[in-house]
Amino acid sequence: MSTAPARRERTRRIGLLTAGGDCQALNPALRALTLGATITHGWEVYGFKDGYLGLQEGRFMRLMPSHVTNIQGLGGTIIGTGRGQSGAVGSIEEATARCREVYDDLGLSTLICLGGDGTQRFARHLHENAGLNIITLPKTIDNDIRGTDVTFGFDSATQIGAEAIDRLHTTASSHHRVMLVEVMGRDAGWLAAASALAGGADVALVPEIPYQLDKVVAAVNEDVERGRAYSIVVVAEGAMSAERAASGEKVRAHTAVMELIDQLPELTGAEVRLTTLGHVMRGGSPTSADRILATQLGARAIELAVAEIYGVMVAVHGAELTPVPLTEVGGAPRCVPLDHPLLTSLRAVGTALGD
Repeated sequence: MSTAPARRERTRRIGLLTAGGDCQALNPALRALTLGATITHGWEVYGFKDGYLGLQEGRFMRLMPSHVTNIQGLGGTIIGTGRGQSGAVGSIEEATARCREVYDDLGLSTLICLGGDGTQRFARHLHENAGLNIITLPKTIDNDIRGTDVTFGFDSATQIGAEAIDRLHTTASSHHRVMLVEVMGRDAGWLAAASALAGGADVALVPEIPYQLDKVVAAVNEDVERGRAYSIVVVAEGAMSAERAASGEKVRAHTAVMELIDQLPELTGAEVRLTTLGHVMRGGSPTSADRILATQLGARAIELAVAEIYGVMVAVHGAELTPVPLTEVGGAPRCVPLDHPLLTSLRAVGTALGD
């Protein structure tokens, strides 16, 4: 375990960690948290390495302004991330006790956790069962965390999706092909819908709307009939056919796109090619919008720490950054409402949703 310097009188110490999958704008958030705590309030900041496992194992680094001054454009996270909460020391009870021990040994007053649904749920567990003073920030490219309008990472991933679709338009039109573009989104279709809308896709298939194969085929054939001999079909990794949805079976990720790559050539007579964006959507520099959002969320979290408001996630509600109880955050993913402007706009411009 790293050794922290002797604690100065009346100097508060806060811990930071990034857990779950990586995404863009984690570093701008870490920058805002560190600078706000150290420069504005004179606090000490400790970053736990590799998520909750680093907290359990007592692996941390003292974060100074010099560590974060110019990381706002850097993707990923400078303190590392990881999945799982109990893997370091055994059971969930042992992991919880160990987190409390490290928190106390370091003399922390607050732990700020940046992550998605799993991160939020374990943060709530630590707050309720170990008594840690917890504040969380919502990050995920999937944009599916309950309690907030948007998460940081989503805009950057959407930009990558749109840019990929732009490029596929040119090669698809040159070869008169149908291009399947699979994007992330196992449980919710925010990323597929936004990427399809921004990139001008012809078909967008999302988990919230089980698709009918004949409707997808009709949309592809309609492009040919209109004289445009190619189509772009965006598919969320968690999309499913109406037939599979009706059966009630658990559908694995990538099932829809693997079925479509087999079905569409025969049913449309077109050449079909597949591009899976996958983890490319998590990488690279964050967009300006994500840098701004992550910085604002980080600054607001420090305000809440000053006010000693704990057991909350900093959420985006319209133009406001609002503390939302962690009891309202974890659980089922936030899916795209069927009347959401993303979906109504797709329909308005003629993008087929397979229903």
